[in-house]
Amino acid sequence: MPVKAVPGSFLRRLARAAASLGLVATSALHVAHAAPQCDRSIAVGAACEINLDALHPTQPAVGMMTVEERAARMSPSADYLESTGKRPIPVVQGPDGGFYLTDSHHLASVLHRIGVRRVTAQVIGRLDDGNTFWQEMEKRHWVWLTDPKGNRMRPEALPRRIADLKDDPYRALASYAQDAGYFKKTDAYFMEFHWARYFGQQMDWQAIDRLNLLSALQTAERLACQPQAQHLPGYAGPCKLEAD
Repeated sequence: MPVKAVPGSFLRRLARAAASLGLVATSALHVAHAAPQCDRSIAVGAACEINLDALHPTQPAVGMMTVEERAARMSPSADYLESTGKRPIPVVQGPDGGFYLTDSHHLASVLHRIGVRRVTAQVIGRLDDGNTFWQEMEKRHWVWLTDPKGNRMRPEALPRRIADLKDDPYRALASYAQDAGYFKKTDAYFMEFHWARYFGQQMDWQAIDRLNLLSALQTAERLACQPQAQHLPGYAGPCKLEAD
């Protein structure tokens, strides 16, 4: 008995069905491996997904010039939920159930600027006592309660969302100075903020923008190796004497 030819339309439908099943399987695999939603059920040390707008900053400002530069190099279409899954953003859950950043404020600001909505976080701590929350945060170096000019600030004055972070141009200057090797990267807590304050004090808090950034960076190079900076983390001085 001759074998009948299989209609081409049937083969095409079969191929589409197989492709569809493959997509469903891939999608199911992705869901199976996706991090859960951040909530109180997440164990300390575990990763979870969270809306970027739900993260509470623990510092008052970032260097917006560096944020803008990094954002210009990022692709808005990339999968940042996946990329932050490889290196999650560290957070602490507070007594109010909210999640507080302990680092990566600049990265979070960059992602917010390019329209990212969800990221992967890692819960590195959970502090449930509302009476001692901020004291514990400071004790563990998880919060910076100082404004750009070095004045002490209350926790209530911190920005509520990533979008509310202020601009500290001297924090940006400190980042550029570090990249240029004017001081060394160390494990010291908040070292860039200490350098930012030092540069601001020495430069009388003159306004810094992109138009005078090069001049400000040249001044920072000279200031970074002066004796009065030797108490700062990463000090790379003393200054080298120029040849006559």
